[in-house]
Amino acid sequence: MRARVAWLLVSLGLVAALNGGAAPQAAAGATAPPRLGLDRFGPLKLGMTRADAVATGWLAQRGTGCPLGGTPPITYRVSGPKAPAGVVGTAEFARGRLASLAFTRGVSTVAGVRVGRTTAARMAARYRRAGFSVRTDAVATFGGTFVTVRRAGREVIGAFAETGRPITVLAIPLVTACE
Repeated sequence: MRARVAWLLVSLGLVAALNGGAAPQAAAGATAPPRLGLDRFGPLKLGMTRADAVATGWLAQRGTGCPLGGTPPITYRVSGPKAPAGVVGTAEFARGRLASLAFTRGVSTVAGVRVGRTTAARMAARYRRAGFSVRTDAVATFGGTFVTVRRAGREVIGAFAETGRPITVLAIPLVTACE
């Protein structure tokens, strides 16, 4: 797991964020950030084909993901012409299907978890109160805590927060990395 986390942190440009930067706060009166569901973000739904996902207009800047473990996945930034402004994230495709979405800015969950504002402990508490199974893992190698939320035995949402900081990565179904 640590290997995939490191790749995600690098691919999202989190080196600066993990060295003290937090996501900027929204200006007063700004609209709420777009909501990240348990299996979707706007028109992007886990499991959809790459062609269908690209056709939404939400994806741009094709790239290659972590080369470890076989064929590297195809990645895109969530920065296409129809994507919401202020969102910073990536979409990863494995075997031609949308496998994960990860964000470092501009999203929140239905439970009110927000990148750059909610701590790992608060995220865990919110999802536990809602009846989800939650695991938190402090990992010294990455200097922070991973949160994994499960429903019906499968991962549905994950996060990473640097020690003493709010969440810097929010992902569905979980935070991935490569090292």
